[in-house]
Amino acid sequence: MTVKGWEVVFKGERLQADLVAAVLAAHDIEVEVFGDTAYSVAVNFTEARVFVPEDSVERAKEVLKEPSPP
Repeated sequence: MTVKGWEVVFKGERLQADLVAAVLAAHDIEVEVFGDTAYSVAVNFTEARVFVPEDSVERAKEVLKEPSPP
């Protein structure tokens, strides 16, 4: 899946994608999550992708490489 002007910065389970999107949004990076939203036993194992605008890709990658606080 491609969206003109946007690039994938994460691909994985929907729950993880939602967490990645929240981190990026907290750093004022525009973000969109695309993928299934089916859940099973309150756990989501479906695949999703996190997109950011092309001009935010490098910053998003930097943010995702930052170590999390203890």
